[in-house]
Amino acid sequence: MKLKIMAAILAGFAVMAAAEGVKINTTEVDGRLVDDINLPFVNDPAVPGEWVSVDFVRTPEQFVPGEKVFGGDLYMSGLVFRPNGELRFNGNATPWFKWTKGVVTHSGDRTAQRYTIKAIKGVKYMFFEWKSGDYSIRHRQPNYYVLIKK
Repeated sequence: MKLKIMAAILAGFAVMAAAEGVKINTTEVDGRLVDDINLPFVNDPAVPGEWVSVDFVRTPEQFVPGEKVFGGDLYMSGLVFRPNGELRFNGNATPWFKWTKGVVTHSGDRTAQRYTIKAIKGVKYMFFEWKSGDYSIRHRQPNYYVLIKK
């Protein structure tokens, strides 16, 4: 029964990956979900620069510009996408974070977090999967940070 549940969860992640255009292979290792983070760098010209967090939502569809869903301060204040896959998290150099087109990887957690950029009412927003312990340990679907380019 537990194996069937895990297969359904992993299948759900595969469907999500296909829907976002980025295939991420996920396996279970000692009860934790582990993503394949060995992805080559591919530039995404829409991404370099500073992105500031404006909300944290369960799904991208839940986001409404100008109305903050998350009550309280956001843990992640923003990301700075630099050339060749370098990434700054909350303004700090973070060698364990790297980016490539459509994905940010974290070498410590072994997660590959998808991002998509969508225009809403003429403003471009980044929807960034947040794969915390809720994802890797509890096997829950990731929530999303919503960011706007500064």
